[in-house]
Amino acid sequence: MAKRRKSNDVGVSLFPFMSILACLIGILTLMISVTMRAKEMDRKGRTEEENARAIANRDLKQKIVTLTQETAKLEAQLKREKSTAAEMAKLEDHKIVLKTKLDEIAKAKSPDETNAALQKIVENLKTEIARLKKERPPLGKQLAALQEELRKRKEPPKVVESVIIRPGGIGSREARNLFFVECTSTGIILQSAGASSPPISTATIETNEKYHNLLKKVKRTQDSMVLFLIRKGGNEAYLWAAGVAETKYKLNTGKLPVPNEGKIDLSLFK
Repeated sequence: MAKRRKSNDVGVSLFPFMSILACLIGILTLMISVTMRAKEMDRKGRTEEENARAIANRDLKQKIVTLTQETAKLEAQLKREKSTAAEMAKLEDHKIVLKTKLDEIAKAKSPDETNAALQKIVENLKTEIARLKKERPPLGKQLAALQEELRKRKEPPKVVESVIIRPGGIGSREARNLFFVECTSTGIILQSAGASSPPISTATIETNEKYHNLLKKVKRTQDSMVLFLIRKGGNEAYLWAAGVAETKYKLNTGKLPVPNEGKIDLSLFK
């Protein structure tokens, strides 16, 4: 009969597993050490020329960022300088308006008429000044920059040919009696076959007496219309002027684009 085995003879030995684990840890440690050593040798193995190129590349990237920021600032400044000429023209228009109003006061027939005219002019001027203040930005630095730019320009101004306005092709039936209004980026100019009036600022179109007097004359004239000659940038002035003529005086209007900045020639309408 076989003998019964003792209980302490049964079990599993962990020695092989521990041996394998110790080997793996040793191999990983060795691999990490070799990798770190290789990287250190690679950094130390760089030449002075490679280091100089790396530094130069870093400096160039920083310089590109700085130049990009400066370019954006210069572009914004250039936009402000372009608007300076238009703003100065508006201020000059306002000066002409004030002088015209003073001349009208001097021509009044009696003290009562003078007081009434003065009161009306003061009210109109308050409205015009309020609108001009909204349109006018600070011009001190812009004026200095514009003057400096003009000093730097060496090319003489180019001669621009006159713009001959021809009868027909107005976009609607041509009336027998035409009244011309030039629309610019700063306002309007009342034209005739022989001469033109002082400029009228866009902000003062609604209250300007000379423009209203012209529209009243058109209203009294049979078979007539107002023809707006629109220069580049004059669309805003056209909308204001045509709006007053059409809504307040119920006049027929037409429009004609002007191809360049030359002087308006109306000799064919004489």
